[in-house]
Amino acid sequence: MQYLLLRLYFLAICSSAVAYTCLGRPKTVSLQWSIGWKWVSPDGFGRPVVAVNNQWPPPTIDLCKGDRLIVRVTNNLGNETTSIHWHGIAQVGSNQMDGPAMTTQCPIPPGSVFIYDFSVGQQAGTYWWHSHVHGQIADGLRGPLIVHDPTPPYKVDGELVITLADWYHTQAPYLIEYYESAENAARGGPEPVPDSGLLNDGQNLPVHVQPGKTYLLRVINPGNFVGTSFKIIGHELTIVEVDGVYTEPYTVDSLSLAVAQRYGVLLSTRNISTQNFLIQASLDTGMFDEVPDGYDSNFYGYLVYDSTKPMPPKTPLSATANFLDDTKLSTSPAYKVDQVAAYDHVDLQIVLDMNFTVIDNQTRATLNDVTMIPQLVPSLYTALSAGPQAQNPLVYGVNSNPYVIKHNQIVEIIINNFDTGSHPWHLHGTTFQVIARNGKGEGFYKGEHLSPPHPNPLRRDTVTINAGGYLALRFKANNPGVYLQHCHIEWHVVSGLTSTLIIAPEILQKTIAIPPPHLDACQRQQIPLRGNAAGNAQNFLDLTGAPTRPDPHPMGALIDASTLGASGKHDEWWPSSRTHWAEWMPQAPSRR
Repeated sequence: MQYLLLRLYFLAICSSAVAYTCLGRPKTVSLQWSIGWKWVSPDGFGRPVVAVNNQWPPPTIDLCKGDRLIVRVTNNLGNETTSIHWHGIAQVGSNQMDGPAMTTQCPIPPGSVFIYDFSVGQQAGTYWWHSHVHGQIADGLRGPLIVHDPTPPYKVDGELVITLADWYHTQAPYLIEYYESAENAARGGPEPVPDSGLLNDGQNLPVHVQPGKTYLLRVINPGNFVGTSFKIIGHELTIVEVDGVYTEPYTVDSLSLAVAQRYGVLLSTRNISTQNFLIQASLDTGMFDEVPDGYDSNFYGYLVYDSTKPMPPKTPLSATANFLDDTKLSTSPAYKVDQVAAYDHVDLQIVLDMNFTVIDNQTRATLNDVTMIPQLVPSLYTALSAGPQAQNPLVYGVNSNPYVIKHNQIVEIIINNFDTGSHPWHLHGTTFQVIARNGKGEGFYKGEHLSPPHPNPLRRDTVTINAGGYLALRFKANNPGVYLQHCHIEWHVVSGLTSTLIIAPEILQKTIAIPPPHLDACQRQQIPLRGNAAGNAQNFLDLTGAPTRPDPHPMGALIDASTLGASGKHDEWWPSSRTHWAEWMPQAPSRR
């Protein structure tokens, strides 16, 4: 009990408004991160999580526009690889820092040190960071990344970060093993159902405010599977930012966020502090194949004006709440940098049919009948070493689902969702304009010309595709790099719902260099540093040996660390097989 009370006290303090001031020139923020295991119980159920510097929830990163971020990551997990993606950061000129394992880097093995080093440039807004290897988000390796703007198009008295996420009591490797099992495939491949929801990585936590103030709430869904909904009783929310893009102000009484989405909203508090207010949140059970009997999708917090006054009773969020259709939003005319006129012509159209199937007795997701399977060489390293053949999508392997795009092309991507569930679709390296999206069950794209919904349409990096419908997005390919586009449901990433965009590889070859710690991570795992998807650096069109079948024993980020090369890090301590991985798990704290 003492442990739980101390944790709640810590979280309550962290939920208080803190002003962040950007002064002077852009600065360099340097962080030292030790990634390791920790025992926590955010909803009262104890389990191991992946922590940073023995801290969970992991740290929020605060930057200012133009800052440089250097994060020195040491993997002290012992039995799993890791990687970090900086979600929403475009990585202009630093594609090698984007983070997805086997796309822009090798996974970071136990005992290795890996350095991320990049500038956020002119971006500002609400972002987040998270693991990008084999479902590790479900074990808690994620946190907010806030880029503050010294001159935003609004005035506030303070800022608050609100995270809303689903949560599992079972660790990711076990969940992945079951999700990809023949038994689950025979049942139709339902995704694991979350055990609970967390608000600011806890439950029933206070969010402290003062009367007569205006706050910027940065609301993030850093979850694994389902969308979350959010409402503060007695208060309206005015949207001013979406996924790091300023929008024309739009007032709502509630928000709905798919996994990976973010909103910046203004909250004006009441002028008197006579009472406190309930914060309602819920998980979207409509994404479950089957809702378990007695399942409670609701979780709560409190907007606290006066901690000496009683907290209001809990009432569930109404299923009929008026949630926003985000296609109604447009970019803000008050902030010219975010004004991008609608792209009214298309240089390249990519049409993707999204579906699910069973391959080798596993539930697999497909785009145009291809399931994403990691290749033997990171796709960025293939692009850098293939010379002129980097323009040929074949060198990246069929199962990387590759598309090579010319510099500055206007690209339209159409996604037809043949699945019975909705999907949060994310594109690395840029934001996109949302051009068209129809409703659930309204059918698929038929080849018609699509007109933008607004002269300055909504731009974001993650958007929902409705079940039985389609989505159209457009972007300008002006950021050379190798970027993923994928569903942001962790179980669907694991099962292959991803494709790879290779933008202007000829420019990449002249501008990108891979740092030595990145190369060392590959060499310790015997991963080739150059060559095509099969590791062939002599004949890039010979794809013999490139992976085309899913891993027959999927267990997430687990690694047999006895196969790793020397690192100076007590190699003999590592378990020799996956069956011994639990030796690395922390135990529950002793109770006095």
